[in-house]
Amino acid sequence: MKTNLLMVIVCLVFFSAAVFAGGNQESAGANAEEKITLKWQIWVTPNLTRAFYEDIAAAFEAENPKVDVELVEATATGSAGSMDFIRNRLAAGDVPDLWSNFTDIPSFADAGHLWEFPAGDPDLAKVKNLMSTAYNGKLYSIGTALQPQSIMYYNKKLWAEAGLTKNDIPRTWNELESVCGKIKNAGMVPIITGGEWVPITFFDYFVGPQITKEHPNLWAEIYSGEMKWNNPEIVEILSFMDKLVKKGYIIEGALSIGYAQLEKAFLTEEAVMYPMGSWFTAAEAAADKDWETGCFAVPTKDGEINMTRSGGYGNGFVIYSGSEHPELAFKLLKKVVLDPVFGAKFIEADGLFSNLEPPLTYPMSYLQKELAAEIAELDYSYPIIQHVLGAPAPPGIGDYLKSAGEAILSQSYSSLENILQQIDNFIAETQM
Repeated sequence: MKTNLLMVIVCLVFFSAAVFAGGNQESAGANAEEKITLKWQIWVTPNLTRAFYEDIAAAFEAENPKVDVELVEATATGSAGSMDFIRNRLAAGDVPDLWSNFTDIPSFADAGHLWEFPAGDPDLAKVKNLMSTAYNGKLYSIGTALQPQSIMYYNKKLWAEAGLTKNDIPRTWNELESVCGKIKNAGMVPIITGGEWVPITFFDYFVGPQITKEHPNLWAEIYSGEMKWNNPEIVEILSFMDKLVKKGYIIEGALSIGYAQLEKAFLTEEAVMYPMGSWFTAAEAAADKDWETGCFAVPTKDGEINMTRSGGYGNGFVIYSGSEHPELAFKLLKKVVLDPVFGAKFIEADGLFSNLEPPLTYPMSYLQKELAAEIAELDYSYPIIQHVLGAPAPPGIGDYLKSAGEAILSQSYSSLENILQQIDNFIAETQM
């Protein structure tokens, strides 16, 4: 009897243990299934560091404990955007849910890769002119911030040492050339620019403000045959840029200077002027230096100034249509750009201006205030060359514009007409 009773007790103990263990395994399995990994392709720059994104991810995970945010890093080196990075991920079948610094909305939307935002979402009501960033009536990104470009920054101390005053700030090409001459004669480098993706700014900042005044629908005109890149108007602009290089007004060996080094070089007074976008103001505000930076719009031929903007179809945040959790990705996106705390930190970190009502605010530096005043006085309506001008720019055009800028900076070309003809040839091939 004792033996039988002992066997019964042992069986009960093992049975209870098995049930308990099984229950724990089922519970653990359920928890594991409930945990969601959300992949966010981040765009890392000197301003937008990985630590910056990690802070946002941690805050989002705290509010959404069943979510793990995995950061997938792309950096601002050879490309001005994340399009090539995403193309490679699509080819590999490992595509993040949320993409950053992405601008090629038309071709990716046409290919079915982008998730449409719910335009009726109440949180989006605070975005000014919400549907102005729609493509074919559908919203794939939102315009939460303004990003002025074609800005010429200048070192006010070195400017004065070259014998220049505020009255010498150039508005025309001739005035810019004269200023460069005075700076060079004073033994300083007039303009600094660099390699990696930066040569494309030759077109965005010099060609764009000039040509889009006469051709606001540039890409539509090119597709219809009304306009070509290889025409006297654009050749004239490139000739001016080419003259700046030939006269030694642009730093020698520019293509060997990476973007991060370029920013540091200007801040350590290696040149007097620096053409760049508004994001530089954030780096300038954090710099330890004993001089002030000023700004003005990149001059045009006739002095009728307009400052280009990062336009097109939104702020560069889009969601992959193949995501298993697009609504969660959308929630994370809103955390980045609409949240009163992190949205303000985002525009502050990258020197942007809020396009929300009421606007997100942050303590602006003297340079950011100066730029805001400059914007208020200028025609601020045209997107950069790579974006929509009557029609979307052809996919891949950025590579050709960058190569053209490199050819001029390195003086490695047969003729300016040949540079532009190559761009026309590429466009013709994309239309076949």
